[in-house]
Amino acid sequence: MNKRHKKRTQRRISIVLIAIALVLVAGCGVYFLVNRSGADATVDEASTNNIKDVGKTTDTNKAENDTTETTKANDSTITFDDLAKYSYSFTSGAGGWSDDFDIEKDGSFHGNYHDSDMGDTGEVYPDGIRYYCEYEGHFENIQKVDDYTYKMHLKDIKILNDDQEYIADGVKYIPLTPYALNNADVVEIYMPGKPVSEIDEEVRTWLFIPYQDQQDTLENLALVNVNENQGITSYTRMTPKEDAESTYNTYKESYDYYAGLLSEAATTADMVDATSNQIRVSDECLNYIWRIIKYNTDEATFNKALEEQRQWLKDRDASAERATAEHLGGSQATVDYNDIYATMTMERCKELLNYLK
Repeated sequence: MNKRHKKRTQRRISIVLIAIALVLVAGCGVYFLVNRSGADATVDEASTNNIKDVGKTTDTNKAENDTTETTKANDSTITFDDLAKYSYSFTSGAGGWSDDFDIEKDGSFHGNYHDSDMGDTGEVYPDGIRYYCEYEGHFENIQKVDDYTYKMHLKDIKILNDDQEYIADGVKYIPLTPYALNNADVVEIYMPGKPVSEIDEEVRTWLFIPYQDQQDTLENLALVNVNENQGITSYTRMTPKEDAESTYNTYKESYDYYAGLLSEAATTADMVDATSNQIRVSDECLNYIWRIIKYNTDEATFNKALEEQRQWLKDRDASAERATAEHLGGSQATVDYNDIYATMTMERCKELLNYLK
């Protein structure tokens, strides 16, 4: 039994026990979970090409990126512009695993899955295991099913992170595949007001409806991965400015942590390790903030940012190369290169916040 299937089974057992307790205490009805045969299916291997986008600016045509789904098939009254107002989460709801993603105005999406097992340790990873996956893709063709239901198709999905395990800061990182959109084809969109009686009982559980006050209709927009019968909750998305600032602050904390390790490093190898992690953190921050700018600025602002970004990339790389020339190779040259690269990248992340209102 794989890790996800085991966790899912454990969650179902917990839900049943909670439901039984509710019956004993308050005489409430029990929500039964629909059993599914077979282990979790995996994402089609043909759609999981590993992509590495480290510190690079995508030169995708802005006009293409700004395209909003305006074709309203079957009298559809919802567009990707509407779906972009929310963030989406498929989660255990108990502080455990979670798969979260955002949908953009052109139907593209970007998300990440994470889970932790701090009790599973080893000599070189005393702080446990973290499972992760970063991914992106596209939805297409929104169609109306009924007054409270729409559907769209998953066009493609690809994994962005490397497929290799690694150990950092006492934690073992193990890559997995996306969970919320695992084996997805048709994804249904449930609008607020949809009768709860029309929602499958397992989907209700994923949407946490049994744990809320008794309700007859759905309160918030929700998505459903039809093939896996998985309900995905939604919540109002932060403004682009708030999202970018929150992202910067989070990554800056990690960056400063490695800066502290660098100042305490006793060997050149430790310095290389600390500065390499600073590069990883600053690159991830840069790519995330750039994605926000790409989808949330007008054409003139984006073109100005893109022109400046291209020049900045050249300047940063040239500055880092000059730093290594003084040492003619060797470990210290790597430290100097990493230090300049990471410092300039983190500074650029802060500058990019000015493009967002």
